[in-house]
Amino acid sequence: MLRRLSDGFRWLLGRRRMEDDLDEEIRSSFEMVVDQFLARGMSEPEARRAARLEFEGVEIVENVRRGSRGFAVPSFFDDLRYAWRGLRGRPSFAAVALITLALGIGVNAAVFSVFYAVLLRPLPYRNPQQLALIWAAFRTAGTSRAPVSPVILREIRQRNRSLSDVAGIWTGTRTFTGDIPEQVKSARVTFNFFDLLGVSAGTGRAFISSEAGTPAILLTDGFFRRRFAADHALLGRGVPMQGPANTLIGVLPADFQLHFAPDANVPADVQVFDTFGPGIYSQRNLYYIRVVGRLKNGVTMAEAQRDLDRVAREIQGAYADYAAENLRFTVSGMQADSVRDIQPALAALFAGAAFVLLICCVNVTSLLIARASDRRREIALRLAIGASRGRIFRQLLAEGVLLCAIGGTLGMAVGWAGFRGLLAIRPERLSRIGDAGFSWPVLGFAAATSFAAALLFGFAPAMESFRMDLITTLRSGGRGLLGRLHRRAGAALVVGEITLAFVLVTGAALAARTLSNIERVRPGFEPRSLLAFQLAGGVPITGVRDWQASLAALPGVDRVGAITHLPLDTDLPNWYSPYWPEGMSENEAAALVSDLRCVTPGYFEAMGTRLLEGRFFDAQDRAMGRQVIIVDELLARSTWPGQSAIGKTVAAEHVTNNGFVPVPSVVVGVVEHIHNHSLTRQVRGQIYMPFEQSPRTPLTFVVRTRVDPMSLVPAIRTMLHDRFKNAAMAKARPMTAYVAREIAPAGFTAILAAVFGALALLLAATGVYGVLNYQVSRRMPEMGIRMALGAGASQVLRLVLREGLVLAAVGVVLGTAAALLAAHWLGSLIYGVSPRDPLSYSLALLLLPIAALLGCSRPACRAAAASPSETMRQE
Repeated sequence: MLRRLSDGFRWLLGRRRMEDDLDEEIRSSFEMVVDQFLARGMSEPEARRAARLEFEGVEIVENVRRGSRGFAVPSFFDDLRYAWRGLRGRPSFAAVALITLALGIGVNAAVFSVFYAVLLRPLPYRNPQQLALIWAAFRTAGTSRAPVSPVILREIRQRNRSLSDVAGIWTGTRTFTGDIPEQVKSARVTFNFFDLLGVSAGTGRAFISSEAGTPAILLTDGFFRRRFAADHALLGRGVPMQGPANTLIGVLPADFQLHFAPDANVPADVQVFDTFGPGIYSQRNLYYIRVVGRLKNGVTMAEAQRDLDRVAREIQGAYADYAAENLRFTVSGMQADSVRDIQPALAALFAGAAFVLLICCVNVTSLLIARASDRRREIALRLAIGASRGRIFRQLLAEGVLLCAIGGTLGMAVGWAGFRGLLAIRPERLSRIGDAGFSWPVLGFAAATSFAAALLFGFAPAMESFRMDLITTLRSGGRGLLGRLHRRAGAALVVGEITLAFVLVTGAALAARTLSNIERVRPGFEPRSLLAFQLAGGVPITGVRDWQASLAALPGVDRVGAITHLPLDTDLPNWYSPYWPEGMSENEAAALVSDLRCVTPGYFEAMGTRLLEGRFFDAQDRAMGRQVIIVDELLARSTWPGQSAIGKTVAAEHVTNNGFVPVPSVVVGVVEHIHNHSLTRQVRGQIYMPFEQSPRTPLTFVVRTRVDPMSLVPAIRTMLHDRFKNAAMAKARPMTAYVAREIAPAGFTAILAAVFGALALLLAATGVYGVLNYQVSRRMPEMGIRMALGAGASQVLRLVLREGLVLAAVGVVLGTAAALLAAHWLGSLIYGVSPRDPLSYSLALLLLPIAALLGCSRPACRAAAASPSETMRQE
């Protein structure tokens, strides 16, 4: 017992002596810090205030002591207060860290707002996860995403076991008459279409089964307000439209919109709906209906696909013509299908934004580790007088939380500005983000990002600090092991951010080259100085020729023509069909499919399409004349390889009084391929027939001008109203607008990729600067000794530059490997360039070392300008 008391007494005396020694050590260290600030030109009061902030003075020590003696330990709010004092005392560090965080979080919040609105936000229908699109594939269709005939729609409805309901839709145009005729996009649907979607009318009611094929119509809310001033007295009454009488039975909700993929040819802004009649179910060989189904409860998409595979086999067994076509079905979720084209690009942009955030986190982590290294004496003193490592971690975590809270708030402001910028440059395919914003999921994402960054920023400096040796740190001022650890950690962080930056810069270069290649694509016509506008109804077929002559007589007009399906206009369903060359067996011709178009004489000349062989249509190609067609070069090469197409006879579907009928026609001309669907894909060959031999509406007129194309629109409207009272003109725009719409997605991607690449370069340079600047500041005595021993300033300069460039070289090598690994994934996002394009990689190989050189130049110059006597005196 006496021995234990003796040992305890000696321990208390030893602890008292240690505390006295520590008090002396604290006072000595504090005075040393004051002297350092005085050496910088501060007055003594200023120096002592700065030292108090730098060292956090007696308050920290007393709080820790009180905690060790059983009194109140400082709360986390006290830690936040200390952290705020620390940031306020180091404004340059705080500014760099907060700006970096704001950029990273803001960029990610802006991109995630688009990502969520387009890809993740549920469609505005009832249980949208149960909605599926059903596409058909035929042997002669040339696509696996074909519409179906009414007979097939009926068979799917009757034979399936996985769908609770099936509906169909077909789109076109309708013309509202009155004082100002107006042509709008319309849709014909099965009576159960809106019930299947789970959409109820906002005013009035939706269709019922007894109204199938009747004149009942539904209008969208926006059109009802604009055209009819939301006059509810019209409900149950007829509205002035061309064709049969129509009765308005309801108005759809204000937020209603259709959501189909672009290649479905179902516009989002359809404004009037009516229903199919029951007589359509006798049509077996007209394929124009898009099918939507609703899965039964508990049924998955995979189960529905297996069920529709069975249905396809049963239909083939019941109909010989469908068996010959090897009919198959593809089932896909409605939401996934609607974004299938844009999803890869958005996923790539989101990954790019995540890379930017990672680089920002690397930079801030490096800064915090450097700051923790500078504070190693303070942390060592805390640990020596009894503070636990958990207590130290809590303080460092508080600093990370405070940084991320302020940086996250600033980031939301940056993100909002970025989101507004994205809205301004968004392509038409991203129309869903128009009503998006910083919703709760976006705010939650930003908060989660900030919280994760806070944990990282608290954990990394703590791990660095916890590996110190207290005695060595207190005696040596912290140099030695901790400095070496920081140098290794800093080097690893710099290499990591250069690796990520290399991938981003390479991706930006590939996106820029893709945009350049798309812009150089010749679409098969000359879009400049070309006006296009659509007419539907009001102009009799027999009056088209005279109307075209009147347009040609307008001042400033060079050429005029018309076509049924304008290139790059995705509003109307595409018209394609099999064709049968003379002398070719049925098996040989089974897979031949082409786009069909009706054109008037002068169309190709107005479009600026090149004639490769034969002639264009002329005034002699009338309804009762010889049946003739023009084909494009793609169809001519694939059908008659090595031969001239002129004089060949082809049976192609014509529009007749008996419907679509194959009519043998003679090829009189071959034109260049026109990009009807996309600037980057040649979908199928094309057959053109004279409009009078195969009349079909609506017609789109193209006018080649010597003046601004849009300046002719008022004169054309006036002339149209004077000659055809009920004719409506729609979609009057320059042809360059259609081309620009096709280029817009690539431009959107390129702009964001360029922003990400530029940020990556800036952050990489900043990261190199931060790490090397800290290391140089810690190694100034070493530099002084080197120069005292005879090293020249140029040698010291080269030493620091070499260290920075070596880190850059390692990062570039790893970045090249990472970019090559990602090359196969980038292949679907680029056009006209290889994902391993040497020029794009060369650009990254050039820019990253330059950024690293800029980052390490100032620390290198600082080291080279060191005074040996001054640095050794400070040591």
